[in-house]
Amino acid sequence: MLFTSATFLLFHLAVVALRWVLPRAWVGPLLLVSSYVFYLSWGPIYGLLLGGMTVLGWSVALGLERGWHRRLLLGASVTVVLGVLAWFKYAGFLAAQGAALLRLLGHETGQGRVDILLPLAISFYCFEIISYLVDVHRGDPAERSLWRFALYVAYYPHLIAGPIVRAGELLPQLRVPSAFDGQRFGDGVYLCLVGFTQKLVFADRLSLWADEVFARPGAHASFGVWMGVVAYTGQIFCDFAGYTNIARGASLMLGLELPENFRLPYLSTSLTEFWRRWHMTLSRWLRDYLYISLGGNRQGTLAQYRNLFLTMLLGGLWHGANWTFLFWGALHGAGLALHKRWDGFARARAWGRLRERAPYQLLAWGVTLVFVMVGWVYFRAPTFTLAHEVLGRMFLPVSGPDTLRMAWGAWPAGLRTALVLTLALALAHVLGRFQVGSRMHAWLPAPARGVAWLALVLACYLLAEPREQFIYFQF
Repeated sequence: MLFTSATFLLFHLAVVALRWVLPRAWVGPLLLVSSYVFYLSWGPIYGLLLGGMTVLGWSVALGLERGWHRRLLLGASVTVVLGVLAWFKYAGFLAAQGAALLRLLGHETGQGRVDILLPLAISFYCFEIISYLVDVHRGDPAERSLWRFALYVAYYPHLIAGPIVRAGELLPQLRVPSAFDGQRFGDGVYLCLVGFTQKLVFADRLSLWADEVFARPGAHASFGVWMGVVAYTGQIFCDFAGYTNIARGASLMLGLELPENFRLPYLSTSLTEFWRRWHMTLSRWLRDYLYISLGGNRQGTLAQYRNLFLTMLLGGLWHGANWTFLFWGALHGAGLALHKRWDGFARARAWGRLRERAPYQLLAWGVTLVFVMVGWVYFRAPTFTLAHEVLGRMFLPVSGPDTLRMAWGAWPAGLRTALVLTLALALAHVLGRFQVGSRMHAWLPAPARGVAWLALVLACYLLAEPREQFIYFQF
């Protein structure tokens, strides 16, 4: 059930209606059953894996709370969870790389291909189980109720692609279901509609030109390739932020609040700031459970740079079994280390006032955005050959039929659409900087909100280009 499908809308509306009609004691079981129905609709066999991992996390946490060989139990359980994740996500990739290495050494071998279907959402719920176990090991209380813990793991609004929710953020809300709140419910509807607009109107239409450029970069001049990368930059944001807004909105309609995951990331003036705004729940997870575990900044400057690099390297690997993902993570790790170095250098020379001035901020924003866009090329391209062809066209100007010298009407329709949507997305970022949308929604009276909601619904209906599932479903 895709979030943008009619099936999901009917399913969710039915769950919402039952949620507010049934007694509060039935809310938890209703949401648990609904979550498993939602997940099993994607593939029944992997529901057993989700259930098994849930029971493992719940029982190990109880053992940790009771002091049963705490370090050994935590290490063994995290190893098992990561082992399951590695088998499904990386076994095929490692087998292919091993076969390629053997052929390089002159040994005859088969294709070395291992076809393993990746269970949907495995990366997300494995990370949530690991964070829960580590938190219990650090002193947080374990959840006594198996069904409540199972609901925390499988809660369907966030299950497939996040946000990555900590146990302390969701379990307290599950223990005491809230009463109906009209304001919260209305905010949930608004968030859902914003998410649908981001996905159907922006992301899916931007993907048309992005896919064209990444499929045939050699057929386009530099400006067209730049616009293809810009289109993908907008697509991945609108796709993932759109999913997150739908998830948060759907959850608010059920009376439960999920954490914010995006905060206008393309307005960032440094790579450090970008990762505080982009996929914020993953950034916090990597910081709290990987970067700090590696030593953080407690062992000196060089160790901090190393830990930043390793954290982002593993963060890139989490996104997929491909060398380009690994390189994307390494690129961001090196960029974060360089920014930390530059920041320390500037602070030592008391350049604080200079960094606050508008020209410096504008330059820092431009450099950060270009760096992020270069990273997205490696993230999007399946091979280094394609990535370098795209980057070559971007930074080694090539003239052609889509240069700025040509008239607007001579540009391909996809390029014109990408340019218009990019300008609209930039305007939305600027308006979002001053929280114009949320403030207007809170200020409008109920009838006017209804008109605004209807406008968003009509925009989705008239301008939608539903072509594919959400990008982060593959992770």
